[in-house]
Amino acid sequence: MKYLARFFEGLRVARRFSSELAGHRAQLALVLVLFVSTIALELLRPWPLSWVIDRALLTSGPPPENAREIVLYCALALALILSLKALADYSAILRMTAVGHAVTRSLRLRIFRHLVELPPSFHAKNKSGDLLVRLLGDVAQVKEMVVDASLQIGLRSAHAMGILAVMLFIDPVLALVVLVPLPILLFTVRFLSKRLTIAVRKQRRKEGEMANYMHEAISATDVLQSLGSGAQVVRQFAHTNRRNARAGLKTARASARLTGSVETLLALAFAAAVAFGGLRVLDGNLRAGELIVFLSYVRSMLKPLRAAAKHQGRIAKGAASGERILALLDEDIELRLNSGQLSPAAAPSSLVFEDVSYTYEDGSEALKQVSAEFRRGEITAIVGVSGAGKSTLVSLAMRLFDPTAGRVLFDGVNLTELDLDELRRSFRVSMQSTVLFGESIRQNLLLAVPDASDDDLWRALAEAELESRVRALPDGLETVLGASGVGLSGGESRRLCCARALLGEAPILIIDEPFAGLDPGTAGRLARVLETRREGRIVIVITHQLEHLGSVQRIYALEDGKIHKVVHTPSAEERAS
Repeated sequence: MKYLARFFEGLRVARRFSSELAGHRAQLALVLVLFVSTIALELLRPWPLSWVIDRALLTSGPPPENAREIVLYCALALALILSLKALADYSAILRMTAVGHAVTRSLRLRIFRHLVELPPSFHAKNKSGDLLVRLLGDVAQVKEMVVDASLQIGLRSAHAMGILAVMLFIDPVLALVVLVPLPILLFTVRFLSKRLTIAVRKQRRKEGEMANYMHEAISATDVLQSLGSGAQVVRQFAHTNRRNARAGLKTARASARLTGSVETLLALAFAAAVAFGGLRVLDGNLRAGELIVFLSYVRSMLKPLRAAAKHQGRIAKGAASGERILALLDEDIELRLNSGQLSPAAAPSSLVFEDVSYTYEDGSEALKQVSAEFRRGEITAIVGVSGAGKSTLVSLAMRLFDPTAGRVLFDGVNLTELDLDELRRSFRVSMQSTVLFGESIRQNLLLAVPDASDDDLWRALAEAELESRVRALPDGLETVLGASGVGLSGGESRRLCCARALLGEAPILIIDEPFAGLDPGTAGRLARVLETRREGRIVIVITHQLEHLGSVQRIYALEDGKIHKVVHTPSAEERAS
């Protein structure tokens, strides 16, 4: 019992995932009943054979008159016991598998939702390949620990206790002989399991590193080929692959050491039972049938102990994987925790930055006491060299992170007082770095407005100067793009993102480098679209090509994180007044 207490104390990681089982209590209770039934049937299984030997075959005198009936009835009883056990096993495994799939699905959804909500700063310092390994591989290991291994460990322990009770009832002396190696076995399992956990933890980390390198290399095949660096990348991958294989070999060695040690100790226990049991039969202290039942129970007890060792390996792997997942889930989403409950204005008149500064974790300053105002009905341009702070300014507006100093006001209300989801729905954004998925063009557009009609989609494509290109494709809107939008040129991908931003009636429109790669005529038509969109909206354009932006009411020039210059161009209404 002390070992069990220490063991379950070691399952503290598994308990952190107990919420995933909350909706499956009824199914788990049924699984438990079915497995307990199999344990009871397993305890009954040797007795028909004992009755056949002691009451029909090895009697002191001639066989009894009903010997044939005893053999027949015992055979029927054994067949019934084994059939019921097989049926209960089948039902329990089927239902446990269903619960396992449900837990895997639920946990992956929980992690993915958390990943989506974590701020850009988190994703900037964590490698995507390693996150994918946690989402796919580590979740499977945790499911093995939480559902399969934990339940099996408990049931196997109950099975072993039941067998031990019956063995003590049959012959207490022989039972104590069999139990001699048990403390050594428990110590060995606990000691080797710790080493296995350490080995698994290192292996999962190496797998994450390899997955990330694969992801980065495959995503940049065109660049690697253009640089002629394919052979160098393959050599680097081979090195990473060897390190991962060595980590896997260490894990396999630790697992094999655990299994081998357990098997050796269990073999010694069985050999002791055969030797001392045979001597007790010869001395007349035990009947032959009882010895067969006893040895059958010893073999049966070896099964749960052997299974416990196997599941202990799963527990070790699940604990290591669980630690990696919990480290991810324990990342606080500070923006959501500090989010207010107010709804933002449906048609805001202004978006104002008051002495806003932002400093990255490494201490570099992206913005320094920036004050700016963006008004409804105006097009405001932001210009500046790369690294001047333009993207940071836009990210603060959408509250992807909060300023380290100053305030951002949405119609006079601090962004921290507004509901985060409603605030972000107030924006339509097309950034310079295109974000497209390997889905159809339709699905990529519907990310912005899920209920948009085909007419809305074609109108947005026309405004982004992409309608003719999409209509020329064999499948039109249903054309499936490759990963990250492969299948369109860089300019077309950027315009598709622009079309997505132009969908719907969001009150704030932000477009980053809308004229990149466009000829003057096309750029002029897109500028006129932006001009029409400024009515009733706040329109912010980040660009290096001001000459294409025919009408702009305000220009902010950013340099080294500061507003270097503000140019105000009177609107037609202001000039008329």
